[in-house]
Amino acid sequence: MGKVTNDRFAGAVLIPGMPQLLAAEPAPAWAGLTTETRNAGELLRAAGAETLVVLSTQWFTVLGHQVQTDRRLHGTRVDENWYDFDYGTMGYDFHTDVDLAEQWSKEIEKAGLEARRTGYEHFPIDTGMIVATRLLDPGQTLPVVQVSCNLYAGVEAVSELGRAAMAAASAIGRRVALVAVSGLSSGLIQRWIRPEEDHLESAAAEQWDRRILGLLAEGRLDEVMELREQYAREAQADSQLRALAFLEGTGLVNRPADVRAYGPLWGTGAAVVHWAP
Repeated sequence: MGKVTNDRFAGAVLIPGMPQLLAAEPAPAWAGLTTETRNAGELLRAAGAETLVVLSTQWFTVLGHQVQTDRRLHGTRVDENWYDFDYGTMGYDFHTDVDLAEQWSKEIEKAGLEARRTGYEHFPIDTGMIVATRLLDPGQTLPVVQVSCNLYAGVEAVSELGRAAMAAASAIGRRVALVAVSGLSSGLIQRWIRPEEDHLESAAAEQWDRRILGLLAEGRLDEVMELREQYAREAQADSQLRALAFLEGTGLVNRPADVRAYGPLWGTGAAVVHWAP
């Protein structure tokens, strides 16, 4: 397995990926999350990030782990849930760091996991990836690499993806920022609402969200991972918090995080969390 070196780490973020962050007339909570996602992107770029390394829970697979290798990804996505709103149709145009994607695939395979290279025209890019790249890097100056979120992978395998990403960055001399695109509690409001009506649908879920964020702010990531399954059961945590396991696998985020924003996205819990390099 490749060796991980800290000098290739430009920071990490946990950010939401729902398209409400792109709304022309957002709710106050949506606007706060959008602003802090943009601010987090500025911090990553200021720290010297050369590539964004992304896992979005909205690109999910059931067989192995797919790594995007198409050199340029561009087109228009119409979100299957939010197509009737101004933020439901999203243009995108970004470039893949192909060398890093290939090295990452090799590091994943060295760990005994399956890495399937994905590269074909009109691949259906997920909403979370588009939201992340548009807000973290509005000028589209940074290339990206992306891995899928395997719904049946154990947390250890997802953690290995993060370790493998940093090993790949070290192997080819790339300074990278790790991006986990995920919500927190996922209790959607089951009706159409105006933005100003948005709120956390479940008080119990909000308590869980705030508990998890408080632990992250205190640098108690190990406790968060121990609570992960209970959190998933009691607050419907997005993809059982696999995205955080992706960051945890780097071994570089087990320290106090900067929780920059928290609020509702159509009843779900969403936060912007940043770990400096």
